[in-house]
Amino acid sequence: MELNLKPAFFWPINSTSVRSVKFSTKLTWQRAIFRVLWQVAPRHAVERAIRVMLTPPRQPFSDAELAVLEEASLLPVPLISGRLIGWRWGRAADPAVVLVHGWGGRGTQLRGFIEPMLERGFWVVAYDAPGHGMTGGAQSSLPHFLQGLNAMLDHLGPVHAIVGHSLGGAVAAMAMVRRPGVKRAVLIAPPASLADSSRRIAGALHWPERLRAAMQRRIEYRFGLNWSEFEAERAGGDQPMLVIHDRQDREVPFGDGLRHLRTWPRARLLETSGLGHRRVLDDSTVIQAAADFVAEDRP
Repeated sequence: MELNLKPAFFWPINSTSVRSVKFSTKLTWQRAIFRVLWQVAPRHAVERAIRVMLTPPRQPFSDAELAVLEEASLLPVPLISGRLIGWRWGRAADPAVVLVHGWGGRGTQLRGFIEPMLERGFWVVAYDAPGHGMTGGAQSSLPHFLQGLNAMLDHLGPVHAIVGHSLGGAVAAMAMVRRPGVKRAVLIAPPASLADSSRRIAGALHWPERLRAAMQRRIEYRFGLNWSEFEAERAGGDQPMLVIHDRQDREVPFGDGLRHLRTWPRARLLETSGLGHRRVLDDSTVIQAAADFVAEDRP
């Protein structure tokens, strides 16, 4: 899936002009490094490519994110490699909605969905995936994301719905295949192919296909998982699903959302235009549509 696996030096789409210049300079520098390494030390080039693929970008929490955490209760969840840092809002007696962020993100990036879900009688859980935010860790990956979501779902017990953005949407679809008790899901800009993602990154960094393929084989060997297992078509279930995707998404192509749509018989599409990959999380129409969909089968 285009797992939003951007190298750590990538800047957000809506960066300022100064950051755009820095991005361009760093991108040119990285391309030169890989070009030389692949010629003189291909093993080192592969190792560096692996680090690029497994190292999420990190950014400080904004004041708005910290403010919403002040209204939450801390919810740590045990993991094999440590613990997952999460938060909850609302009454635990109500049905639960879990928010899952994307690559390089944090649970608080979906804060706009919290209040509308509370108003509809849910309690809300958000968390930082392994390698992200307050959960920490140097590296992450799709298997890390899936492990984190499964740990949270096991800890919570019955969950009414999952709302996932980008990679969070992809792992939500995967988790729901084995969890029919999760009644609904909202996938926002969900990637559909890990291999396609790596090809887009390889194209941006001017990697030859042999370098990209070698990187993929090494990561597959490390995790004992074939990337073909992470195609949208390998998921699919009977639960209702809402896919929200922007036509102008420059990070995860609109076609990826359509692949998820075709995989789930009871899926619907909300197509937006001009919001891109990240601003879609702050759009009031998107937020209300997601909240209405999650609450659709409740009195």
